[in-house]
Amino acid sequence: AQIDNMDALGLGERIVATASSSLPSYLDAYSTIEVAGTLHEIDLEIAMSTEPDVAIVATRSASSYEALSEYIPTIDLSLTKNTPFESLAYNFSTLAKVFGKEDDANNILEELEHQKNELAKKASDSKLTALMLMYNEGSLSVFGTGSRFSHIHDDFGFAQADENIEVSNHGMEISYEYILQQDPDVIFVLDRANAISGEATNTDLTSSFLENPLIEESTAFKNNQIIFLTSDTWYLNNGGIQAYKQMMTDVEVIFE
Repeated sequence: AQIDNMDALGLGERIVATASSSLPSYLDAYSTIEVAGTLHEIDLEIAMSTEPDVAIVATRSASSYEALSEYIPTIDLSLTKNTPFESLAYNFSTLAKVFGKEDDANNILEELEHQKNELAKKASDSKLTALMLMYNEGSLSVFGTGSRFSHIHDDFGFAQADENIEVSNHGMEISYEYILQQDPDVIFVLDRANAISGEATNTDLTSSFLENPLIEESTAFKNNQIIFLTSDTWYLNNGGIQAYKQMMTDVEVIFE
């Protein structure tokens, strides 16, 4: 997400090392940069060899903050605010201050917030209920307000079909029977396997999800309102400005 934000601010040339070469297609230009360990375990030797002026950790890499900060000025841009947009805006503004890009960041955030508010108004006026699902090689989980994928409800204004969804990093495990029981107007689906592997799994989704007889009985299926999200953007780049724009694009198809 912070590569996304650096890129959005025109600071891509400042990136001297990353924690992963597995990036969404729109950030492919950064896949050849030196990789210093992994998202969960930074390789200090490699990191320091690139002689950075600053290190940035976030939600997945926050555990490396203490080790990095002993040698390199380090900032933590983890997603910690009440809503996804609040976290994104706070972190984006913080990043912009470090590099003297406050005016650019303010303009970008103003436009993004306007777009978000327009989408939320459409969703609120529509009275549509929704479920945000993650499909992972056959298993299903649902995410509600306050969760890692709460954009659907907390930012984009869709009412939860189930008000009692447990908040969990990996979501609340559910069944197909649960989906039909809640019977939302809209179902948003994130394919985790696709996000991790980068391989298209739509065939698997079609056979295992769309052709499930319980799904075929649902209101969302009958009204053609099952939306498959851009998986790598939602799963890997949560907290990025450009990712957030793609998230809104994914969701806005409901109103086309």
